[in-house]
This record gives sequence, C-alpha cells and structure tokens, in this order.
Amino acid sequence: HCISQWGHDFRPDYRRLGRLREELGVPASAFTATATAEVRADIARQLGLSEPLELVTGFARPNLTLAVEDATDRVAKARALDRTVREVGTPGIVYASTRKNVELWAALLAERGLVAGCYHAGMSDEERHRVQDDFLEGRIEAIAATNAFGMGIDKADIRFVVHADLPGSVEAYYQEAGRAGRDGLEARCVLLYSPVDIRTQEFFLAGSNPGVRVFERAWHALGQGLDEAQLEAQAGRTAAERMAFSTAVRLLRQGAESRHVELGRGDPPVDLAAQQEKAQRDAQRLGAMVAYAQHRGCRTAFIYRYFAGGDEEATECGTCDVCRGWRFAGGRDLDEDELLRVRIALSAVARLSGRFGMQRIAQVLAGSRARPLVERGLDRIPTFGKLAALGQDGARQLLGLLVEGGLVERRALETGRPGAFVLALSDAGRDAMTGRTRPRLPLPERAESPAAGPLSAPALRVPAPRTGGAGSDLDPAGAAGADPLLFERLREWRAEEAKKRGVPAYVVFHDRTLSALAALRPADENALLEIKGVGPAKAEAYGEAVLAILNQPRSTGGPEAPGAVDGA
Repeated sequence: HCISQWGHDFRPDYRRLGRLREELGVPASAFTATATAEVRADIARQLGLSEPLELVTGFARPNLTLAVEDATDRVAKARALDRTVREVGTPGIVYASTRKNVELWAALLAERGLVAGCYHAGMSDEERHRVQDDFLEGRIEAIAATNAFGMGIDKADIRFVVHADLPGSVEAYYQEAGRAGRDGLEARCVLLYSPVDIRTQEFFLAGSNPGVRVFERAWHALGQGLDEAQLEAQAGRTAAERMAFSTAVRLLRQGAESRHVELGRGDPPVDLAAQQEKAQRDAQRLGAMVAYAQHRGCRTAFIYRYFAGGDEEATECGTCDVCRGWRFAGGRDLDEDELLRVRIALSAVARLSGRFGMQRIAQVLAGSRARPLVERGLDRIPTFGKLAALGQDGARQLLGLLVEGGLVERRALETGRPGAFVLALSDAGRDAMTGRTRPRLPLPERAESPAAGPLSAPALRVPAPRTGGAGSDLDPAGAAGADPLLFERLREWRAEEAKKRGVPAYVVFHDRTLSALAALRPADENALLEIKGVGPAKAEAYGEAVLAILNQPRSTGGPEAPGAVDGA
C-alpha cells in the first residue's frame, strides 16, 4: 500500500522502484496485508510487473469478533473499554488518533490497575523501543498507541484491539485490528464510534491534502529563502491550515530535489491534478470507514467486499457483533407520529440532497436561525423547523439513524475541502419518503413524550461475558471438566488479592482464566504460561499462589465430601 498512489500510506519515492527494477533486470514479488483490487493493480503497474501471478488469500479471521460500539463521549468509551477488558482479558492494544488521546487512554488503563504503556511519535526512539519490548515480552498488559505502533508488531496472544477513535480508512483499521488473536484463540476487535470523531479525520485529511493555492503560496515562500520560523509564520491561522502548508512545503522540497529544480522557480514541482485526485480518494476511504461503523450487516462480509470487490463468498461470518446479535435488535414498526418525523427528515435530505452535511440539515429541521443558514435561504424550504421539538441534537440523531438504516447516504464531495461529506437520499429512502414502503428502524421502545426517547440512537446490546473458548457459551464455572470447588477457591483467592492490591477482580484474572485453571490444573510455571490469560507478568505476580491452590488434592465429591481425593 506504500507503493501505490492510491494506497493509504503512499510514499512518492517508491515510484522509482519500477525504474530501479528495470535497471537491475531482476524479478520481483509484492506482498501486502490490506490492498483493494485497485491498489493491487497499481502496485503491479508501479513495479513494472508484466502479467503477474496474483494470489489473494482469505480476509476472514474466524477467531476475531469484529464489533462496533456507539460511544458519544469519553465516559461511554471508557465503559466500553472496561467491559472489553473484563470479558476478554489482556494483553491488548488501544489505538487513538492523537498523542494527547493516547496519553489519556494509557492513564485510564493504569487507573484500572493494568500495567500500561503508551507509544506515539512524540516519544524518543529509546522510549518507544523500551515500551514496545516491554509489551512484546509481556511486562506490559495493555498499550495505548497511535498508528505509529504498527509494523513489526507480531505478538501472538493479543486478546483485544480497541480503536478509541475512528481510523481514516478500512485498510488502516483492518491492518491494526488484525494484530489480535494471531495465536488462533478468540479475540475481540472493537471500534468505539462517535460521529464527532469524523471531524478529527477530516482535519487530518485537510492537513495532508493541500489545495492548489496552498501549494502555490508555499512554493512562492520557498523561493524567498525563508527560514523555518518565517515559513511557519506564513502557514496560516488554524491548525488545519498550518498542517496543510507544512505538508505542501515538504512535498515541494521533495519534488524540487527529485527534479533538480531551484526552490521557487517555475511551476511547483508536484502533480497538482494527482494531488487533488488523492484528496478525493482519501475522502472516499474515510467515507468507507464511516460506512463500516454504521453498517447493519455482517462486518466480515463488509471487509471481504471492500478488499475483494464483489459479493462472492461474502456470507455471514457468525462471529461479528451483528451476526451474534449484540449490536442490533432489528428494526421495528413505527407508529404514525414516528413515521411522519422520518418522512419529514427524508424530505429535508431530498430537498438539500448532495449539497449539505448532517449538521446543516439538522439545523434546518430544528429551525435554527444561524446566519449561514439564513443567508443561503434555507429557512424558506418547506421542512424548515418541522422537527423543532427534537432540537438540533435530536434531529442529528434521527439523521444518523436514517444513515444507519440505509435510507440516507453519506457521500464525499467531488469538489471542496478534503474530508467534506454531504447527505443524499438513497433509493430506499425515496421509497420511504413517498410512501411506497414503510421502513422499520431500530428505534428504542416508544416513550411517553414524542420528543424524548423515540428518535434517540439505539442502545448497544452488550453480550453476557463469555467464559468458554471460541463458539461456546459456558456456565460461570467455566470450561467442561473444571472442578467447581477449585474454581470457587480460586475466586476467593482472587477476591482477596484484588482487595489487597486495590484493583477490580478481573484485573487479577477473569473468570474464563480461572475456569481454565480449574479444568487443566497446570503443575508448574511452564504449564501455567500455557493457560489463556496468563502472561509472564501475571505468572510472576500470582504464579506461586495459584500453583499452591492448584496443587491441593482434587475433590471428587460435592460439597458434602470436600476431603475426597481423586485417585488419578
């Protein structure tokens, strides 16, 4: 994906690999974990491969549970993360989009009693190497990181990968999520989705895709021989403007060096048309990532269609949150008042189709008198203020449900700032608006007040904690063969240990691990390390106490015969 101009991490210098291969006269093979059909074709073209043999293996990872949780703020995200850690255990990775967020999540993990670390590009090389080694060798239970924590991370027993912020593309997401469960055991990949997070990615899009005028301004500034401080002073007022200007300066310097031209002389040494096309592609990739987050069908099938292109073999996986019934309880019939509000919202989208985003249309429905809205004459369309009782937040929630239900589409703009999206009516939405169909939507149960609960986002159905292996739902005592009395002794010890350390019980060991210990009864530290949920750090901290409990004689009777000895 770094070689392709349509890849999510394209590096311009890699365009020269094809020429280098031709000069050397050598064959070549290309390997990538996450590439669409278009990117694969471009890689072959960039490398000058002639009719290459193309092998595409399966995208499905049956042991991974792909899940999305709606979390509108950091408190909701923290609860979702706590639940994930409690249910699947450690080690795990939390990905965040900014250095600040990485440090916040690392602090939260530590507050929960986990041995936690953080990793981002603002740290020194020495710090990053130390944290990475500690994680890979089991001295750290959970790590919060930006996407700088990536290549070369091959730790087999990662039980969860949580994305606390929305990634910029499906390619980046699946590459990062795929670091979980490489030992073949059950693992969970959770995206904590808030529509607000889209703005962060839009900021990155705008900053990494300068417009023509920014390139021209930066090229002129470079020609004046300005130093870094002077260049920074001309960069712009907003953070996005400064980031875009910095990107333009970097690309122009690279282009000037590659083409051997003097800074500021002649036309800017970049392909401006290609840059604008890249901006559009980046926006489309972000749109696909949002579509994944809002998707109502099988997530594995979505991933397969995205990378393989087409519907072949894209059957339900049975393991993602949708297939397991965790996320959607299914739509329900709407009463007449609810149906009327849905049709009003669809009408507003239809009248403004392809011109405005969710925020502006929500303002129209709520009857806002914001100056930009009035200046555009949007207060004169028939649906203006028709959902004033919902307010802007309620109208925005309703529009989000319509997107989630496939009645409204979120489209990247062909022109305008990178990362800008608009709403448009889908064919299904047009049928619902005109009365040809009566949609079913996953609204919460009807509330007394029409403005209260009926149009709020549906709550995520949280699964009961899983205590067995892949595909099994076991009783609290855990795996088949577990000694129930031994399981209870382990739980009593865990409760005392957790109280002594001042941490939640699951931080010591969760029930699934205790269940496995009670069933398999490892006799020494090596066997103990084979148990899922017992890493080197936990073996060192708790191994002696756990082995002492496990090496007590096994009971064969019930509570009436605690002293019975297993003849085996």
